[in-house]
Amino acid sequence: MARHIAWQLADAGTSIAANYEEAKAAYSRRDFAAKNSIVLKEARESRLWLRVIIAENLAPIDEVRPLLDEANQLVAIFTTSVKRLRLAATAGGIACALVFVYWLSRFQF
Repeated sequence: MARHIAWQLADAGTSIAANYEEAKAAYSRRDFAAKNSIVLKEARESRLWLRVIIAENLAPIDEVRPLLDEANQLVAIFTTSVKRLRLAATAGGIACALVFVYWLSRFQF
């Protein structure tokens, strides 16, 4: 069981870095938001596995606690980032819709 959890944690933890690098090279705001959403998902998964390690006493808590604290910080950072990106996308969509409605209202059908 411990070996399986270690592999799951390694997979999720390295995915955070890989997807963050991809987000920095995003070709659009939408792609940037999507990659950051994946980063958040992987950070949450990493946090889960660290909590399991602590709960099951699979490693010394003194070694795991700093990693859990860092995972919590990453989750907080990327939660804020994803929320702001979604809010901006929604606001942008509303603004485009309003401009389109205004533009249509100027024509007689």
